[in-house]
Amino acid sequence: MTGAVDQKTYWGLGELVMWIRTRNHERVAALSDMSEEEAMRVAMFAFKARLDRTPLPSLLVANSDADREGAAPQGDGKSSHIDGPISMPPDQAFDDLHRKMRSSRVQMTAIRCDGSSDQQIPVPPAEQNDLIFRLSPRHPVAAVGLWSRSRNILVWRSPQFLRANGMQVWPAPNTKTAAVSGAVLRHLREIMTPEAPLTKLEAQRRCLAEVPNAYPGAFKKAWVELETSYKRGRGKHGARGHWRIGKPLNETSGQ
Repeated sequence: MTGAVDQKTYWGLGELVMWIRTRNHERVAALSDMSEEEAMRVAMFAFKARLDRTPLPSLLVANSDADREGAAPQGDGKSSHIDGPISMPPDQAFDDLHRKMRSSRVQMTAIRCDGSSDQQIPVPPAEQNDLIFRLSPRHPVAAVGLWSRSRNILVWRSPQFLRANGMQVWPAPNTKTAAVSGAVLRHLREIMTPEAPLTKLEAQRRCLAEVPNAYPGAFKKAWVELETSYKRGRGKHGARGHWRIGKPLNETSGQ
């Protein structure tokens, strides 16, 4: 189905996060007429039974207790805009967004908050190490923006992402599961050997990044079919890296 969002050239942060979480055009289209703040609330907090008691993820840090209250959904804590299951938690969506931005696969534009211009311009990669997304509903300039971690001030507002770029990096699931899982299985056999196996998490990350149209369901099917000799046994996982939501945009994982 072609919704209003398909006609947009750029997505706001809320729309991109919703797309990463669901890969669902209708759910993204439901955010197209919302303000930046409301779109972020729905993208982050939808699909939970009781949202009014859920704190903001540390990535979207509010500046005060009052801001946290303002960021929480209003009413009974349930989204009236979108119903249905969700495929990815918001913290994982932001982890993936940060990885893709660090690798320059995703480009972002925003408006500087120094008053020099009201135009959307690319955010320089050199600045991204010091930036973090924040949702601050009571901020007088912008509720959604990029803050300097070192100076604790709002530096960029109204982040935007090219829709075509977002859909290319996070493609909609291919309905031909057998074909995609077959490609994933072949790739697994290339990147893994009995002598140097990968953990399931490491293998999934690589396949989703390196196999065209790969998605979690196809990887799961391929992993089941992969010969046991390629997989690490229990107790042989070694150290695993963990992505923290609050990391700056250009910080490496240490892996």
